Amino acid sequence: MATFKVVHEITVEAKNPLQAAKIVQDWMDEGDHKWQFYVQRENGKKIYSIDLDEDDSIAVMPVDNYKPMINQSL
Repeated sequence: MATFKVVHEITVEAKNPLQAAKIVQDWMDEGDHKWQFYVQRENGKKIYSIDLDEDDSIAVMPVDNYKPMINQSL
């Protein structure tokens, strides 16, 4: 079995960071949302976009230029 890094990026309006995290957690707990993730094998270079709202045959797409939403160099 392989090990993968999985990232879920979303923009949320909230009063503070804690509330933002709780909002997303509530959405995830509801279970009726299909999420999009970025996935990379732990020791690999390729990154894939996985859209769980799509049919499996088209759900996995390679990402050529991944730019994370959170950027510490701003």
